[in-house]
Amino acid sequence: MTNLEFMKKTNWKSVALYYFIACLWSWPFFWWRDINSESWKALSIPNFLKTWSYMWGPGISALICLYIFRKSHDHQITFRGTSLWRGLLFMLTLPVALAVVHLEPKYLAFGGLGFISILGEELGWRGFLQDALKLKSDYVKAIVIGILWELWHFTNRTVDGTLLNVIIRVSIFIAVLTVTSFVILKLTKSTRSLFIPIAIHMAIDSAFEFDRGWQSVLLCIPVWALLYMNWIKSKELPVAT
Repeated sequence: MTNLEFMKKTNWKSVALYYFIACLWSWPFFWWRDINSESWKALSIPNFLKTWSYMWGPGISALICLYIFRKSHDHQITFRGTSLWRGLLFMLTLPVALAVVHLEPKYLAFGGLGFISILGEELGWRGFLQDALKLKSDYVKAIVIGILWELWHFTNRTVDGTLLNVIIRVSIFIAVLTVTSFVILKLTKSTRSLFIPIAIHMAIDSAFEFDRGWQSVLLCIPVWALLYMNWIKSKELPVAT
């Protein structure tokens, strides 16, 4: 099957509607946070709720589109994947590593709050969009997701600096998110587990946001590698959705 034939299999209306709703939901919150920042900071609600406000744009859009296109959408990536317990172990490895590195059990709570936050994005980018894009080349699919993922961030890299600086920052992040999307795509081809992109996304955020975050992520890598190798060697069959 040619690339063109694969592209014709994609329901581009579903892709366009998904992205429209995701941006329609998240962009006002991004604008509020980054442009009208004093008002955003003055909002007296917990910070994790503020974070959920914009991060759940893709997730809400995915749920809407999964319902609208339920008869035609080929839903491959799920919570259960091909092994629910392996997926859970993969996702929980990082919170445990953070708690071990810091010798503080409170970091285990990050597993809960971080899961809900990141689920808001990954339910969209992987739980809907990755399945919706019927493209022959994994590289092309990763590039499309990387571009849409970065542009969805709206004001994150576009508020400060000259136009040239903005273009450079956005281009760098498109490259980073494209590579991330490609790695996730490869890992989910055999596991079909939404927990893998959640764990990887959580690792990237932790590396930059937590003290000793990089050390925690490095601690996870051999555990993830062993778990994944065992996973793909297992004889468990994909679970019907």
